[in-house]
Amino acid sequence: MDLQTLNQLIKTRYDSLPKREQQAAAFVLEHPHEVAVMSMRELASMAELPASTMTRFAKSLGLTGFDQLRSVYISEIRGQGHAYESRMAGLVAMKQQVGDNSLALDLADTTVAHIQSLCTPQQIESIVRAGKILSAARRIYCLALRSSYPIAHHFAHVTSYFHRDVRLVDGSGESGIMTLLHDLSNKDVLFVTSISPYARKTISLTKYMSQHKVKIVAITDNASSPVARISDEAIVVKKQTNSFFDTLTPALLTTEILIALLAANTRGDVRSKVKNTEEKIWALGEWLKTT
Repeated sequence: MDLQTLNQLIKTRYDSLPKREQQAAAFVLEHPHEVAVMSMRELASMAELPASTMTRFAKSLGLTGFDQLRSVYISEIRGQGHAYESRMAGLVAMKQQVGDNSLALDLADTTVAHIQSLCTPQQIESIVRAGKILSAARRIYCLALRSSYPIAHHFAHVTSYFHRDVRLVDGSGESGIMTLLHDLSNKDVLFVTSISPYARKTISLTKYMSQHKVKIVAITDNASSPVARISDEAIVVKKQTNSFFDTLTPALLTTEILIALLAANTRGDVRSKVKNTEEKIWALGEWLKTT
């Protein structure tokens, strides 16, 4: 059974389902990404239903259990994992039709349009709200995995020039993840980037920190993405171009705006903090003197 068939089956049988199973059906239809990447108990908790209701709902569809239902969503997500491959053919075809110069210009123009979409009043207000949450943090954790990792690294690197407690969750040998297991506070903030296809570990760690009352500031590509739904502020950025891979440029620019807002709103002598950091880096011989 494919996803389209399953969704149609759910819609067809919806009216005949008991009230709680209707609630489960609506949740599954509205949260396809979560169904694919989260456990049944986690999904039931999000839907505010007993796990047994999810099982009964699946069996009402003629399935052996919720795992069989979930496997359909997992297969769909895996199928989407080849989106880059299919887009590569389009990229090559476009190059053959318009040439290198036009292709390059199209990619640049599309990215500029994505950046311009960040300038709407609603987007700016969302970014400013996120900046205020970050400015009030005791400690800032930075999380992004796989292709989104440069976003978290850039935020942590630059912010550490003036913020005394910024921690990058890099997952190297699980060492970064171990920092999340102790001393979490409702005064802390997680800065997380999660862009489709969503990394399972990013979702589970974000949920873990949310459960421990850590505030969540997210950059994501969909207002209904797994991290967006549990964040205190989610900034939605565009990502797709005519290339075979997604652009991180809008997410990176959003990150740099957040850093600037955080620096501008940090208490104390921020200039001295940055100067002190730079002097220590020079003293360590990390930078090459060119004059």
